Amino acid sequence: MNRTITKKRLAPCGLVCYTCAAAKGGVVQQHSRQLLASLASFEPFAEMMSAYEPILKKYPDFREVLELLGRASCEGCRDGVGKFPGCGIASCIKEKGFDFCFECPSFPCTEADFEPLLKTKWLKANHRMKQIGPEAYFEEMKDRSHYEAPRSDPD
Repeated sequence: MNRTITKKRLAPCGLVCYTCAAAKGGVVQQHSRQLLASLASFEPFAEMMSAYEPILKKYPDFREVLELLGRASCEGCRDGVGKFPGCGIASCIKEKGFDFCFECPSFPCTEADFEPLLKTKWLKANHRMKQIGPEAYFEEMKDRSHYEAPRSDPD
């Protein structure tokens, strides 16, 4: 995979946009749309089957969540406004001429004003990208949940 494609699928901070539930064209959006298509006209069956599977009474709520995920519209912070509009990383990286945080000699810095969970993920992702490169990092992460941490801990 080339750097241009990698940059479309990885945010400058190392979050894997492609696996995010908010990502337009991402894997969650694709699967949500496929599942909705597979379940077309299922609602009357869910209602009928709820007599012996009571959880199916909640099917309309489940469908509503799938519809929401199927409308994902985030194009990422490189091409627009990401889901963390106050994040200064995209503008910092652009200003300094880097593609990812780990490439900057000031990494880790204070531009990444993340809550503790995201800060840990940011550090791990960038340390891992520094070890194996962004393209290999994406290959390693593309089939994992967006909400998991990268495999290695920071040095």
